[in-house]
Amino acid sequence: MNDENFDKIVREKIKKNVDMPEKINQLFLKFEKEVVNMEDYNEVNKKMKLSNYVRRGIAVISSGLVIFFGGCVYAHVNGTETIISPLLRNLGINSKYVENATQIGSEVTKNQVKVKMLDAAIDDVTLIVGYQIDIENNNPDAWIEINGEYKINDVNVKPNNTSIDRISDTTYVYYQIYDTNELKLDEAKSIKMNAKITEIKEYTESEKLDSAYAEYGKTYEDGWNFEENITLKKLEDSKIYEFKDTPKAEIFDNVNVFVTEFVEGSYANILKIKTDKTGYDEDVFEKYYKILDDKNQEITTFAENRVYDDVKYNDRIISEKITRNSKLTIEVYVRAGEQENFKKVVSIPVDISEATEKNQNNSVNVFNAGEKNGTIIENVEQNLGLKQYENNEYKFKYNENWNVIPKLTTDRVGPNSVYLGALELEIPSTTNSENTSSIYVKVKDNNSTLEKYIEQVKKDAENEYFDKKAESEINLKNQKAYQITFETTDGDSTYIMQDVFTIINGKVYKVTFFGSDKEYNNLKNNINEFLNSFEIK
Repeated sequence: MNDENFDKIVREKIKKNVDMPEKINQLFLKFEKEVVNMEDYNEVNKKMKLSNYVRRGIAVISSGLVIFFGGCVYAHVNGTETIISPLLRNLGINSKYVENATQIGSEVTKNQVKVKMLDAAIDDVTLIVGYQIDIENNNPDAWIEINGEYKINDVNVKPNNTSIDRISDTTYVYYQIYDTNELKLDEAKSIKMNAKITEIKEYTESEKLDSAYAEYGKTYEDGWNFEENITLKKLEDSKIYEFKDTPKAEIFDNVNVFVTEFVEGSYANILKIKTDKTGYDEDVFEKYYKILDDKNQEITTFAENRVYDDVKYNDRIISEKITRNSKLTIEVYVRAGEQENFKKVVSIPVDISEATEKNQNNSVNVFNAGEKNGTIIENVEQNLGLKQYENNEYKFKYNENWNVIPKLTTDRVGPNSVYLGALELEIPSTTNSENTSSIYVKVKDNNSTLEKYIEQVKKDAENEYFDKKAESEINLKNQKAYQITFETTDGDSTYIMQDVFTIINGKVYKVTFFGSDKEYNNLKNNINEFLNSFEIK
């Protein structure tokens, strides 16, 4: 089958509004068999183009973009979906979504583009949000890419997957799915969803033989803003399962892939796969996973492309087809350095039925750096999971799974670090990220007034590109103090720095929290509990 014939067949099937994922699966299998041993890179790009765009979609983890071409009829009656379309199946969403989604209907029209938020549903595992986009005078052959900024309860989030379909020449239906398993929702009855769509770009497939990428056309830029309250419905309690013998494989020297957890939710399930590149210093590589069931049939394919080359990271594969009793094979495909083709490097068998339910109150061991610089009192207030630390300057209570490092040295921070000599409370990640957050406590001599010190703190933060978000006077356990909250971003994630400080007898006592905004959201109660117990001697 040559390129032109393959393109023609696929296009004809799209025009006929058939179910692409099901109807042309065998076509792709036949096509892929022909391209396994291709030697010419231009041919690889051309032949992978439709496979990437139509069957697997495009996955960009940094922006959360995954686009699928459905080609199926998507029907609504009075705002309620009558059947589960391939659009939602592409996202791995089950039929419970239709029955329990909150109908919204808010719409914003700008720049000849009308965006309507159709419906949404959330539990403590996933949030699903649907939109309808109408574009006047658009290119009838074009698809659209949507970029924006999103918040759940004022915490910045990015969709893990998106799926798009077309219901007329000018109208698209677009769904997003978010991982809420990493957000602490505190048994809320509803959440606030802020969506700010900033850019809608038309694109078509490239007709160039040497290109596997889209060709962009007209771009619509404006602010299609929505703020909606969405009812949180836990149809059943979510459960997290972990593996006693973690399924894993080494894909390169010092590059290991682990299947760590399976999360069961009301609308979809999540399989978590961790990559650890500790000690790896070779070529940057790309990889994707193909998930097969016990009959060797493909369930889903997940590709990733990261802005930052993290040493450790977690991928989340969302699908209601992956269940508590699934027996899977995870095929890992890799392309490294100057290699032209992806190559299957390992297959990992996974039997989810062998995983055991995780006690979500489990904690990790506390690192006790000794009693040389302070005392850790074990098992204080056991019911609350708290311990107490005390030295000659201050004492406080802290969560039992936080690591106490009484004095930071150049082994952990640089010689010019502002935290050199400070006490650190290292807090395990509460999110999908492998990055921890920290609280630092530092005491130093300072003869300035509190007012002058406040201005110096603001100036220092501004020089480090932090924006002030809030400031107020607060009370520590036995002393008035001042609190300033700052925010910054690296272009991918948002980070919070919260400073609390007071001056007593020529000494500044400064407590600083630093972590992602998601971590801050999840840890607010613990941070306040810590501050309320902080006592200066």
